[in-house]
Amino acid sequence: MIPSTPMLSRIAGALVVCTYGLIVFGAAVRVHGAGLACPDWPLCFGEVIPPIDFQVFMEFGHRVLAGLISLGFLGVLVATLRRRAEVGRLPVVLGLVSAVVLVIQVVLGGLTVLELLAEWTVTSHLLSGNTFCMLLMLLAFALSESAAPVARPAVGWGTRLVALGMALLVPLQLGLGGLVASSGAGLACGTWPTCDGTTWFPTFSGLVGFQLMHRVMAYALLAAAVGGLAMARGRTAGPARLLFLLVLVQAGIGIANVLTRMPVEVTLAHSAGAAAVWLCTAWFNWEAWRAPVTAAVGAADTDLSTVALEGA
Repeated sequence: MIPSTPMLSRIAGALVVCTYGLIVFGAAVRVHGAGLACPDWPLCFGEVIPPIDFQVFMEFGHRVLAGLISLGFLGVLVATLRRRAEVGRLPVVLGLVSAVVLVIQVVLGGLTVLELLAEWTVTSHLLSGNTFCMLLMLLAFALSESAAPVARPAVGWGTRLVALGMALLVPLQLGLGGLVASSGAGLACGTWPTCDGTTWFPTFSGLVGFQLMHRVMAYALLAAAVGGLAMARGRTAGPARLLFLLVLVQAGIGIANVLTRMPVEVTLAHSAGAAAVWLCTAWFNWEAWRAPVTAAVGAADTDLSTVALEGA
């Protein structure tokens, strides 16, 4: 029996929550130094179920949870394809793109181990995992709206452009954060707002450069979030307010991470905050780009008025 479209939407939403938890779990694997607790892939010490200690539990548990989420997504994808006449084109496209990203994510997960936590694999794995989570969320939205269409008030081009700007800045910032974490640049600047206690931007090369570019991008994101807060109207107002709050809190956690010398709890909170900002940015863009544009609505009204006058 194929689940109903509303049920499919709820299942996809549950998978978003699970995938978000998996992303934070992955950060816990990294900060506990368990990324190579299973030195091979896809097995662990050549076994399907290896001997368990704490670090193996972290790495192996991450793999098991990822596998369960993948199976759940496969079920949602098959059901969506079988209901394609009912749900329309968008959920099908989002489901297929999600499947491609999931395959890439699995490959990158293996390469992360086989390449001994190389910076490019760790960063790419982080980006693809967050992308998969975002696509799952959009799939849940699309399935929900195919069952119960939403009427949206018009938005201005300013709101759309700010949302697009956030959509470009957030992945760049997340990638920089991955490089900072995987390269050991988290404490390359040991103070804030200066880098070394005296200078804000002493150099943009090496590990210090990674850290400073991460900070500069954070300032740009905060400015963009303020712009979104000022411009958002209608259904974009909710995600814009939440996005501003998340970016503000995330900046505070980042500062605390430096000043407290990166304790595990603060580092995990920073990873969780980054994933939340990514999802909220996608939500903001979903609402901004699904709504009609104010100018277009005005032009349509003018055309209708012209037709009415000509008919009179």
